Amino acid sequence: MDGMTTTAAGDPRQLRAEIARTRAALGETVEALAGKADVKARAKGAAAGLAYRVQARTAAVAGVLLGEAAAAATTVAERAGATSGAVVVAVRDPQVWRRLRRPIPAAVLSAAVTVAVAVVAMGVRGRR
Repeated sequence: MDGMTTTAAGDPRQLRAEIARTRAALGETVEALAGKADVKARAKGAAAGLAYRVQARTAAVAGVLLGEAAAAATTVAERAGATSGAVVVAVRDPQVWRRLRRPIPAAVLSAAVTVAVAVVAMGVRGRR
């Protein structure tokens, strides 16, 4: 109280200036407390931050998955091409036909090629 008595006994301008400083400090304190008490605004801010992080992470994962899918598609296409090329060479080889007592019908041959391509595709998918 001694500080108040000294100031009160002093110049009225000093007293007004001290009151203005105290009001400003009190106003800042009230604003800070109101901000902490505004749970709804804080929750909205936290939710917005979380939504941004989820969107960024989703975009990153989607990019990785698209890259992996493109690589897998390329590998399947390469292996399918190599497999079908080997089947065509084997079918055109006269020695293959001589070893067989009867020729393979076209449907059975295409089924074999389809199964070979499917096995290669499953092998690629299983490794990923």
